[in-house]
Amino acid sequence: MSKRTLGGLVGLTLAVALLALALLVGGAAGGGGNGKGHGNGGSHGRIGYHFLVADQIAGASDRLIIQGDGSFNRNRASGGGTFDHFLAGTGPPATLVATGTWKAEDVVSWSPGTSHGVFEGGILMIHATVKPIGQPAIKHVLLEIDCNLGPAGFSTGNPEGVVVTIPGGPTFIPTSPTTGVTVFSLTKGHKH
Repeated sequence: MSKRTLGGLVGLTLAVALLALALLVGGAAGGGGNGKGHGNGGSHGRIGYHFLVADQIAGASDRLIIQGDGSFNRNRASGGGTFDHFLAGTGPPATLVATGTWKAEDVVSWSPGTSHGVFEGGILMIHATVKPIGQPAIKHVLLEIDCNLGPAGFSTGNPEGVVVTIPGGPTFIPTSPTTGVTVFSLTKGHKH
């Protein structure tokens, strides 16, 4: 591995680690909820979701950094985030394929796991509309958010991360080893 590639990986890992720490500290201090989180679904029946992860298309150089923050109840998800789709092994800077935002739409399923304080593990599947800058919006993108909550001793059986399935297109899966963090918060979360 070249020094340039290794440096880029170290930089990306450090940036993700710092953002993950900020996300976790911000979520823990965020307030707005009662903080009890004993299966009550958070304030106003909403649970927060928060993530920053790196994904890949298996066997290809396509990579995806995707970030998200919002809340959900049984039927609806709100919030969204940003993404950056690029080709690994190019640059620097890496060749940009698409970048933009995404907006949460509806909840497909929620499989709650074990909680620990104000956090909970589990698997959330939502539909989203992806809005690449300068390109048409892509509707019905499936996001599967998998949170393995170590302090609670909970594992989904899947790698920690977010699986992004584009209708009629590719599926992005967590990198190996996984890069990033996902967590569900039992406090109010963010309603956008």
